[in-house]
Amino acid sequence: MMDRINWPDMKKYIMIATYTVLLFVLFWNFTAVKLFVFEIFDLLDPVIYGIAIAYILNILLRFYEERVFAPINRRNNRIWLRVRRPFSILLTLATVLVLLTFLMWFIVPQLISSISVLAFSLPNNMESLKAFVDSIAAKFHLSGDLWNTLVEKWNEILTKFGQFFLTSIPVILEFTKMFTISFIDIIMGLMLSVYLLLSKEKLTMIAKKLLYAYSSKERADRAVEIGEITNKAFSGFIAGQLTEALILGSLCFVGMWMFHMPYALLVSVIIGVTSIIPIFGAYIGTIPSAFIILMVDPVKAIWFVVFILVLQQIEGNFIYPKVVGNSIGLAGLWVMLALLVGGSLFGIMGMLLGIPAFAVVFTLVRSATNKRLQEKNIVIKE
Repeated sequence: MMDRINWPDMKKYIMIATYTVLLFVLFWNFTAVKLFVFEIFDLLDPVIYGIAIAYILNILLRFYEERVFAPINRRNNRIWLRVRRPFSILLTLATVLVLLTFLMWFIVPQLISSISVLAFSLPNNMESLKAFVDSIAAKFHLSGDLWNTLVEKWNEILTKFGQFFLTSIPVILEFTKMFTISFIDIIMGLMLSVYLLLSKEKLTMIAKKLLYAYSSKERADRAVEIGEITNKAFSGFIAGQLTEALILGSLCFVGMWMFHMPYALLVSVIIGVTSIIPIFGAYIGTIPSAFIILMVDPVKAIWFVVFILVLQQIEGNFIYPKVVGNSIGLAGLWVMLALLVGGSLFGIMGMLLGIPAFAVVFTLVRSATNKRLQEKNIVIKE
């Protein structure tokens, strides 16, 4: 009887059952698993910072090596090939240093000044805004219980927003404090990232050797393929979103400066930072920005919302396709689904990384599905 048992199939079924049980346990204890993972990440902060910084800097490094220095690369000069990587890393770090210096010397002081002025003038601005609403009611002879209820709700919203803004300042200061505490970890991570960039080909080769040495060739080939798909999705998405956010924030600042809108730099930074999140990002930044302008000039707040809507149409139809292009490889429905699921599970970080992660899964499922259809000689017309 024992001889009739197909042991290879039995082994496969046991592995499937084991994976199923493990997945069930992980999802059932998802909160505890997430806390455990975060604790591990806290212990490995310098290493994680180093890998993350190296991955982001590698995008700029490849731009210099493969595009800027492309004419020199074609000459196959041995001396140049030896110094190309260190020189490109120095140029990459110099570029980042110039950007950080620009932020620290020009943008950050103006942001702090804008926030200070806004916080100091907040009570007077809110009183002026209430007076503006009362003048509108008197001009158009609006009265009655319904109008009074609307005015009360409006004043309540303004009061709560003012309280939220004032209470958010300590939160920003606490975040700055935590960032300062983590500054040493970031510096260590930056140093590690330089070593990773200098020897990234060697590290990749070591990983491939270990992979092929301790697994079958088929599984190793599949792992390498998945790694290449993942790297392409994440690097394309990160580079595209950062570039798009920079362009959108710059256009917002130029437009607000041309139309003489208040707090142009502060609002543009808010729009630029929030637009890193696809689809909803700029709209999320529009809400607090419109309230900030509303307290100073209600009419310009309305024009600001119109301006952002027009800017979003330009961005969605012209900038986004050119800058990000098809790097994500997902239709709008799947992008929104990945955004919602990633955000509900891991917050802002899930919204940022959920889309390229979903793009990887989508690519693998599509490839496996097409392969099975070919094996069955089934053709489905799209």
